[in-house]
Amino acid sequence: MNILFVCTGNTCRSPLAEKILQHLRPDLNVQSVGTRALDGDALSEHSRQILSQMHLPTTHKAKKITQADVDWANEIYVMTKNHQEDLKSIFPQSSDKIQLISEEETDIPDPYGESMEQYEITYYELKNAISERFL
Repeated sequence: MNILFVCTGNTCRSPLAEKILQHLRPDLNVQSVGTRALDGDALSEHSRQILSQMHLPTTHKAKKITQADVDWANEIYVMTKNHQEDLKSIFPQSSDKIQLISEEETDIPDPYGESMEQYEITYYELKNAISERFL
């Protein structure tokens, strides 16, 4: 099963989600991308610190979503309703694969530029949402 996580810049939320799920479910193929990512951007420093504290891999390079990514994925999980609407508009033939990561249908706020505490909150929101869906 191929799982794709999508956020905006692919430096904070979706890479955290990718690393969490890879750790919890090594049987799945997991990748992450961004709707407005700059290819090659590094993981945000706070995301890197959190992953390191949790003993998860910190290697990551941002990647903007492509049709090939959408075709590869069996399921696509986004962080916000705006991401969901954007992707369904850009990739209408794959709209049935695109859903919010939160089963409660709530957005996972972008911590970019925020405090380490906000990144930690985001990490645990993602971990809880992923655990509900995949464990």
